[in-house]
Amino acid sequence: MRFVIRVATAVSLFVAAAGAAAAQQFPPGTKYGYINLQRVLAESDVGRTASTSVQELTDTKLAEIQSRQTALQSQIDSSNQQLLDLQQRLEQGQNVMSAQARLSLQREISRLQLELQRQTQDAQAEMERVTQDADAEVAELRQELQLQFEQQLAPALDEVAEERQVDLIFNIEGLIWGLPALDLTQSVVQKLNGR
Repeated sequence: MRFVIRVATAVSLFVAAAGAAAAQQFPPGTKYGYINLQRVLAESDVGRTASTSVQELTDTKLAEIQSRQTALQSQIDSSNQQLLDLQQRLEQGQNVMSAQARLSLQREISRLQLELQRQTQDAQAEMERVTQDADAEVAELRQELQLQFEQQLAPALDEVAEERQVDLIFNIEGLIWGLPALDLTQSVVQKLNGR
């Protein structure tokens, strides 16, 4: 899974204000730059740590899901084998069994068929629940790490803007073209890594 970032309210307002300002003419002397937020995420220590944490939790949850699915399938396979064994026993002993024994075996087969059907439905419901729980846990971690990233990003943006004496910082995703000299991404990554 990929760690997707959505800029926090403060950063969003900052970028939105910059986008609105770009639609108008900047006042004379306005200085600006841009960053590639995805690159900041990928290259900064905090971003890499967050991505690794999300991937580790995802891998753990997938392993748990696979393990549970294997256990449930094993139970279903065992019940299915019992059913097949009883059906084979009925078929082979059809002519030598008493009517009472045959009827008893047929009832047992019917009972096992119903049990197998219920077992399969229960397993499907449990797997859905386990998968939803895992997805929710990963989403919760992702959101928590996203907030931590955004809390560290805002001061780094402030420092870079002050050092570079820029009035606006855009996110590259909204740009069609930008002068490479205005790219502040590496400076923001360095600020985040320096914390």
